[in-house]
Amino acid sequence: MRSVEESPESFFVRFMDWAIEAHLYPAPWGSPLLLARTEAGFVYALDRGAPPAPAGRVRALFHGLVQEVWPYRKTFLRREGPRYRAAGRVRPLGEGFYVVEAGLPLLVHSENPLPDEAELLLHPPLMLFREP
Repeated sequence: MRSVEESPESFFVRFMDWAIEAHLYPAPWGSPLLLARTEAGFVYALDRGAPPAPAGRVRALFHGLVQEVWPYRKTFLRREGPRYRAAGRVRPLGEGFYVVEAGLPLLVHSENPLPDEAELLLHPPLMLFREP
């Protein structure tokens, strides 16, 4: 698979229209995972920003890589072990990128075209890009 980002900062700027307000909780020292409270609930994601991660409100972009695709049944976002499963309406952005409305705008990348609505299993980890 080819690289889908140039740098965390340029990736955020490229897709900043899909960033949301999230509240970050302090991360345990050395942990790459952040806990974020979003409109879709609590989300654990790999911090892709420069350390240290701030606590409090930030503009955040959540991004995942599609592993499997199923027919759409209902909108949701949930964690299953180290992976996330998301379902919702899918909007193509080009170059394999899509936004899935899964309770929050979730940016995903897929090597294969996605239908207009889908349920997706994402490769771990879900990633969080912060406003530079």
